[in-house]
Amino acid sequence: MKKLIFFIVLLAITSTTFAQMNVFARYTPEASDVLPTINYFGKKKISEKVNLTVFALANKGFAEILVGVTYSPKKWISIGVSTGIESSDAGYRFGSSLWLGKDKNSLLVVAEKGKGQENYFYRATYKHQLTDKFHIGATAWRFHGIGPLAGYKIEELDVTLWIAPLYDAEFEVPRLVLGTTIKF
Repeated sequence: MKKLIFFIVLLAITSTTFAQMNVFARYTPEASDVLPTINYFGKKKISEKVNLTVFALANKGFAEILVGVTYSPKKWISIGVSTGIESSDAGYRFGSSLWLGKDKNSLLVVAEKGKGQENYFYRATYKHQLTDKFHIGATAWRFHGIGPLAGYKIEELDVTLWIAPLYDAEFEVPRLVLGTTIKF
């Protein structure tokens, strides 16, 4: 309950100027397992090149919230660092991010670390915007897998539906991730 209150207070403090929510489900056919997950990312401009950020994630086995800053020396690059808490015994978590974007291409790399040798996370996602509505790309996403992704934007709602058929080399299983990204 304390973590939920902390999360609500942080959202109120940041009163974001940009926010998006991802709701997705990871399906592992071999285990007939579905892992629904929700995450939230928001940012508030502090100066022309600096933003305050908040990121929160929750699923049935894990939750975290990170607060940080991003620095964008140019429009095509953003570098971020963050710190926060997680639901495991470790309690604390650190994160970093790098975003590069030019024309129809973008790359987002996120890395996180908590206490313990195996308590880390990474995600690298490349996207190419084919049209105003369609994008394709590839991702390497710990606990989900490596493989292609595709998305379709419903412009009237500012919602993107996406799919990623992946192979998790760490756990040696195929996975399918289906989701939606909502901007507000």
